[in-house]
Parts: sequence; C-alpha cells; structure tokens
Amino acid sequence: MSTSPSRAAFTLVELLVVIAIIGILVGLLLPAIQSARGATRKMQCQNNLKQIGLAVQNYHDMFRQFPWANANSTLNGGSLFVSVLPYMEQSNAFRLYDFTRSNSDPINQQVVSQQLPFYYCPSDARRRSVPSCDSDAGRAPGTYAACIGTEDYNQYWSFFRQPRPSLNGMIVYSDTVDNKTRFASVTDGTSNTLLVGETAYNLPDYKFQSGSCAGQPRFSFTYWCNPYPGSTACTTQFAFNPKDRGDDGIYDAGWVRSFRSDHVGGVQFVFGDGSVHFISDSIAAETLDRLSARNDGEVFSGWGL
Repeated sequence: MSTSPSRAAFTLVELLVVIAIIGILVGLLLPAIQSARGATRKMQCQNNLKQIGLAVQNYHDMFRQFPWANANSTLNGGSLFVSVLPYMEQSNAFRLYDFTRSNSDPINQQVVSQQLPFYYCPSDARRRSVPSCDSDAGRAPGTYAACIGTEDYNQYWSFFRQPRPSLNGMIVYSDTVDNKTRFASVTDGTSNTLLVGETAYNLPDYKFQSGSCAGQPRFSFTYWCNPYPGSTACTTQFAFNPKDRGDDGIYDAGWVRSFRSDHVGGVQFVFGDGSVHFISDSIAAETLDRLSARNDGEVFSGWGL
C-alpha cells in the first residue's frame, strides 16, 4: 500500500514570508516597547523629584529655612543635595562627609563617588569617560539642580567689586541678599514656584579647552555634591532645554546653567509644594521666569504644565 510523501520542511518562499511577517511585527512593536520604557523612566524621574522635594521640606521643618545652594558657605564645599542626605535615608553618608573640606577632597571621595539613583534621571545617558584628565575628581554625576531664580549667580562679585548678588528663587546661595528663604518667603505660593528641576548630562560640545584632553567633550559638570552654579544650581536666564548635538558647531556657554532633560518635549520640575510637573519646551520665557521667582507678585495659572 502506498502512502503520500510527507513534507519535511518549509519551502524557501514560505520561510521568506515568515521572516517578513516577523519583521513587520517587530517594526510595529518596537516603537510601543520603546515608548513604554520611556514612560517608565519618566515616572521614575518624577519619583526622584518627589523624594527631593519632600527632603527639602523636611530640612525646612528642622532648620526653619530652606537649604542653601552651597551647604557650607563656599563654592567648593557641599551642595543642597549633600545637605538633604539625611532626609533621603542616607544618614550614614551624611555623617561621613567632612564639611570642612572641598567636595573633591580625597577625604570626601567615599561619599561623593556614590552614584545615588535618586539623584540621577534614568532617561539620561551616562557621560563618556575621559581618562586621566577629567575634572570629575571621582565625583558621581547627578542630573537635578535647585532653581535660584531668574538671574545667574555672580560668584565673582567681590573680585570684580560688583554688587552683592540678589537671587529671587526659593533656593539661594549663602552670601546673597536675603540669604535665608523660608516658606513665608514664597509669597507667590509654593504651588506656583519652581524648587528643583532637571539638568541632563547632555552637552557634548562643552569641551576641555586646554591640557591633554583639549577638544574632548566634558558634557557638563553636574555632580550632585558640587554647589557650583550650573552643577546643582540653575537659573531661567538662559535658553530653556537647549539641544546640543556633538560637533555641530553650535554651543552657548550659558546652556550649562540651563534646565534641560533627555525627555521628549520638555523638562520635569518639583514645585515648592512637592508637586511634580512636566514643563513643555514651548513655554514662554516670561512665564518660566515668573514660575522661578518666589516673590515677584505675578502668579500664573492654567499655563499648560
């Protein structure tokens, strides 16, 4: 009795059809997967900002003022983010930090080298390392900065005999006019005033100007321990959320002190009341300035968070 021969395998045409179908499915699913991952990272960033906002509020409850942008009255000491470590469940790290030394001092390296996940937005790409000449001094990156208001901080005021700086943000430096800000200082309302925002490590055209690494990207110098302007303290004076593409010849030094992110379309902030909002790139510069000032008497509502 004869039997029909069984098929042993796909034909070439069938195999190509299957491969094509798989390719189409991958093409359809990949953007959705990437979008879901982006949304997850954005949500984690929101949680980071909520934690930071709560830590600043708890600091205020303890000391009856907001933490300074510079924890120990210098620009090479600790930052606001060092000051609030005990309120981020990092009391041990806080106790190890020596406030009599600079944040780049080897004594403090055990603390400042820690890559603390709540000080880093997961959407931000890690910087490229620059061996042997990077100025990081072992300091871990951070991607959040306090809002000091509408004007840049002039750290050289005494050297150039310029007026002592006055800042109008919720957070100020210790040597500014009215250097103790409190909830009572925020007369525009904490729900209308920026507290801390994002500063992505994404400036590839910010480069070393001299030395063995001249011409190589520094990206930025946003170390969570460093109180220097542009590192953990930013202003709305410069372009909001600038986009710097490596080697395109377009770069503004003010961008280092701008709020910026790797999210699509805007930057996330925690406000003085602890709420977190996503601010669109399209926001008017004047509106952003009003949100960064604590007491200018101009309160915006319904401005499209």
